[in-house]
Amino acid sequence: MARLQECREGTQLEVKGRLIDFSLYPTVKKNRRYGLQSKLFASNPWGVINQAINERCDAAAKSQAISFLEQAEDFYRCSLTSSIVAAKPLLIYYCFLNLAKAFVLTKGHRSSYGAAFHGLQETVPPNGREFYDSFLIAHKSTRVDRPNIFDDFLASLTGIGLSSNHQRFELKHLAAQLLQGHRIWADSANRKERFIEIHKPKFMHNDSTKEVWLEFELFSDDLSRFDISRKKLLNESRLANDFKEVDSNLSLGDRRILRFEQQNTITYTGRASDVLKDLTDTVRFKVWTTILKTPPYRKYYLYLSPQAEVNDVLPQILSIWCYFYYLGSVTRYRPNYFDEILDGRFGGHLQEIVSNLPQQFIYYMASEFSQREIAHAPIV
Repeated sequence: MARLQECREGTQLEVKGRLIDFSLYPTVKKNRRYGLQSKLFASNPWGVINQAINERCDAAAKSQAISFLEQAEDFYRCSLTSSIVAAKPLLIYYCFLNLAKAFVLTKGHRSSYGAAFHGLQETVPPNGREFYDSFLIAHKSTRVDRPNIFDDFLASLTGIGLSSNHQRFELKHLAAQLLQGHRIWADSANRKERFIEIHKPKFMHNDSTKEVWLEFELFSDDLSRFDISRKKLLNESRLANDFKEVDSNLSLGDRRILRFEQQNTITYTGRASDVLKDLTDTVRFKVWTTILKTPPYRKYYLYLSPQAEVNDVLPQILSIWCYFYYLGSVTRYRPNYFDEILDGRFGGHLQEIVSNLPQQFIYYMASEFSQREIAHAPIV
């Protein structure tokens, strides 16, 4: 194995003597410059979203966005009290749908919503098995008077909508992208796990050259237990063009730590915090998160997608949204079949995601609405 390069000269970013923890929402734009922002702890993410709509949504769309938010919260609370398992996915999907509409309005992608399509349809190939071979077709918004909500949501979240008028996503490939319950999925599908925890994501900087970059630290044994090479890690996480492994003598106990350094730096003229958003934007939809009730309150992961499935990889929020669209469609039109799926080998996985993903999704959305890291209020 060729000797690794030394890491770039620099240290973890500090401001006023305090280490700046990694976040996908590290700063907020003030009058002239960007200011650092810390985690906001909330036991009620709905209130955070309501505040963000009031502060950020155009006045003409605000009342409609608030109405969608109120419906979303009511659908969610109904799902918690429903005693029929087959009713939950439909209630959860309509919660997600209304949150998406409110988000699109708040971002200003649409000024109002009247008649609109979901923008997705679920189907099965000829001679295929429902659920196991099912796929979704996403439709681009091409009519102002009848928009497709999925495409609107994608464009509002990422800045870019669907690349073609119709795009296909395999359901089984979307299932693999769901972080919560992933180990149950891997066991049920007889596949290796695909999520690798980023032990420490860091903002790095060199004060003399006025440069900032990202560094990801991973545990070596997380790769070796699944026989994942460093090259495969970079390729399948879609980071190969942006990161490289550098020499490391770090360890935690008997666990060796690998270091991956961003190849291109971003320069700044005033303060490093002015460009941190540009830095996180480079990995924004290549990093998955899970929200915890205890420190560190968020953990970050890389998702490793086989090359054959890379076109099906969506931002974390969208993969959840699509999967619940399918489950909601089944429970709406074929509730008896949903019971059959629950009795099958993926039943445990479905139970897990129906139980745990909705609250995670709402916190993800609260962070997107407010452009700030919203964490679950800690247990004390």
